[in-house]
Amino acid sequence: MAGQGARFGYRFKPFLEVCGKPFIEAAFAPFRPWLSEIDKVYFIFTEEQDRAHDVSGRLSRIFADVRHECAVLPAPTDGPAETLRQCLEMKAIAGPILVCDCDHAVDVDDLMRTAQDPEVACAVPTWDLAGENHAAWGIAAIAANGWIDAIAEKKLPERGASFRGVIGCYYFADAGRVRRFIVETRKPYLSDVIATYLENGEPVRSVAVHEAQFFGDPARLAQVSGDPVEAFGTRRYV
Repeated sequence: MAGQGARFGYRFKPFLEVCGKPFIEAAFAPFRPWLSEIDKVYFIFTEEQDRAHDVSGRLSRIFADVRHECAVLPAPTDGPAETLRQCLEMKAIAGPILVCDCDHAVDVDDLMRTAQDPEVACAVPTWDLAGENHAAWGIAAIAANGWIDAIAEKKLPERGASFRGVIGCYYFADAGRVRRFIVETRKPYLSDVIATYLENGEPVRSVAVHEAQFFGDPARLAQVSGDPVEAFGTRRYV
């Protein structure tokens, strides 16, 4: 939640509405059936955002039934990887984690099932790139067995035959390891961190997603909001 919302004129994106709900509430909705598997939810944003938008207070009301904490950063970071690192250190988070952006609602059922596989070090939901602008996506090269061979940000990886878009919702089996890789890569994107997993021979699984709502820019938000309000999972949104 700590982004600056440049695509929306620097408005605070998590509280903009999609189909009558704040982005953050819509983004979290697919996780609700899995609450019994989730120890705690951490919402990450900045002190300035909290002062301007009463983020902590509004979240406490929206998620009154969810065990959660707020990780309030002193200043904006240079990207999502650093944002995650600061949260992990601030809250002393250990063990398996899920990291999800606030501007999409993704069918996470297969991701949650994959997270229970002890052989998986990292799992990444991926999306069919047909008709998509590659410059707007992190892109993964997918092997025939479903494992990811390579990953690149906003371009096709240099190797691979089958490519899918990376959705900003990730599973990592070990929070300590991902924090270490963030420090070592010193790059802004989590796709750079996942590339480090691959370089180290860590098994990274693609989880194909076929149902999602994307509302990360005004055009996609208009596309979703212009449709009749329907229960999540009843149709494919692009």
